Formats: sequence, structure tokens, C-alpha cells
Amino acid sequence: MKTRMSAMICLLCVLGYSDLTRADDRSGPRVADPYALAISPDPPTMSSGTPELYLSFMAGVALPRSEDATFTDGSQPTVMPNVDYQMKQSIGGNAGIWFPTRNKLAGFDLGLEITGYVFYPDVAWGRDNFNGVHNPDGSFKGTTTEGQGIYVGPNFLIRYPMAISETYPNGRWFPYVGIGVGAHQIAQRPGASGGVTLNNAITDSRNTTIGFQGVGGIKGHLFKYVAVFAEAKYLHAHHNGLSTDRFGQSDFFHQQLGGPGPIVNAYSSNIDTILVHVGLSLHFDVRP
Repeated sequence: MKTRMSAMICLLCVLGYSDLTRADDRSGPRVADPYALAISPDPPTMSSGTPELYLSFMAGVALPRSEDATFTDGSQPTVMPNVDYQMKQSIGGNAGIWFPTRNKLAGFDLGLEITGYVFYPDVAWGRDNFNGVHNPDGSFKGTTTEGQGIYVGPNFLIRYPMAISETYPNGRWFPYVGIGVGAHQIAQRPGASGGVTLNNAITDSRNTTIGFQGVGGIKGHLFKYVAVFAEAKYLHAHHNGLSTDRFGQSDFFHQQLGGPGPIVNAYSSNIDTILVHVGLSLHFDVRP
């Protein structure tokens, strides 16, 4: 009898332990299969192929120069070398997208952006035979030539990410270069006698042509989605419809007293501009 009771108690203990074990398995934390973790794909990141959008704002200076000015309003074209365009402020912005393709391009990423900026290629008072003439007594009569330049166009970019980490999958900083082509517009008018202020905008006479641009710079992240950058651009364009008061006949003070309006002479010119910009970018991690 005692043997049977002992056997029944042992059997109940075994069944009870087995039931408790199954209950723990159902309510307790599950342990993932190491093999399943090894073969499961990582969450998508920018470095694994998702695009990286950005929006930038920039400001700096523009240094325009001209090889010559060819006036075509006379019987024979007249060429004036080395027009003295002034260094002035420049502001602008761009919006773009990077495609992380470094696994296929020896570590480089490709990008595309739309950029636009404004600058002011004024010509100072006193350029003989460009915006004034010398009087018989040796004095100079002339005007300034106020200018406003606008460029808008796409850039095709390539970069090399540096300091890549999990936090910065596309690099904490990177150098980049690019080329572009777009619309280059110059607007001009005669200015006041003796000088021109820094911020005079020009809307009177405009000429638009194709501009070609090269760009290079460096960008570094302050935070994952905020970066600062500095870049230099070289912009080349040939204009056939520019204008200036070649003989200084648009006397500003005479116009204010009811005299004739601005008198301009047409000219063509190659204009090459070096621009230096610094700015701030907002980057966006696009995930599916």
C-alpha cells in the first residue's frame, strides 16, 4: 500500500512540474533563435541605399571679372579690356538629394541639386569710355553702372563620406565637387554720379543666357540632421545684350529735375565670377 502511495505522489509531482514548466514558457520572455537573428535583414539606413534629402541656405561674396566689353552701337565694334566689376555680397540657397552608391562607386556617392543665388556686379564710377568721359578741363563726367546677377540651375555632384559610423551612416563630414549648367541673368542701369550704394537692386534692363558652373566644397555635421558647409564656385557666361551709359550722359541729378531718362549703350562680354559661400544645411533621412 505504501509503495502504491509513493508511486502516485511521484507521478503527481512529475505532472505538476511539467505543467508549471509549460506555463513559464507561455508567460515568460522568449529567447530569439540566434540563427534567425543572423539571417534577418538590418533596418534600412541611408548607407544601405535610401536617399538623403537636404535644404541649404548660404551667403558670401562674389568676385566678377570680365575679359572685355565689346560695344556694338557704332559703325565699328569698340573693345574695352578689363571691365572692373566690383566684389559684392551674394545670397542664395539650394535643395538636393544624395544617392548612397558608394558600394558600387569605389566609396563615392552621387548627388543632384538645384541651386540659385543673387550677386551684384556693379562697375564703379570713373571707367573711361565705359561709363563716362574726361572733359576738356580734365574733369571726369560719368555714372556708375549698377548690376544685379542671378543664376539658377542644377548641379551634378559627387562626394566622398568621411568618419562613417552608426550615428552618421553617410559620414560625419565629406568633401564634394560638381558641375552644372543653368540660366545666368544680368540686369543693369546707370547709377548716380560719383558712386553707388551696396544694396541697389537692378530691374531696368535684363539679359539672360546660359551659364556654366563648377563647384567644390566641404560639409560637416553639427548634429545628425544639421550641417555647415563652405564652398567655392566658378561661373562662366557670355552675354550679348548688356548695357551701360558709355559716355556718362545719364546725369542722375538732371533726371531728378525732369531731364531725359537713362541713356545706355549696348555691349557684349564674357563674365567670369568666383563665388565663395558658407551656409547651413538641413538633412532628411528618407526611409521606406
